[in-house]
Amino acid sequence: MYEVRLKRSVEKFLSEQTLKLRRQLVKKISSLAENPSPPGSKKLDDNIYRIRSGSYRIIYQVKQSQLLVLVVKVGHRQGIYKHSDFQ
Repeated sequence: MYEVRLKRSVEKFLSEQTLKLRRQLVKKISSLAENPSPPGSKKLDDNIYRIRSGSYRIIYQVKQSQLLVLVVKVGHRQGIYKHSDFQ
């Protein structure tokens, strides 16, 4: 089982969303603890992946040696890739 951590910016983004959307995104993020490469995940770069949750995208890093999933960015599909500061 992997440990899932969120960057502070992701926590802030989630806190600003509606309860319904927050629950949807948190459920998807939590599922990464069981399987960090679920069906539908796409590899964007070295150890950086993306999953979809409705119109939102969750960008995360997998650190196999530490059994860690670090969620680096969450946002609407229209603007998530404009500033590719995933590192």
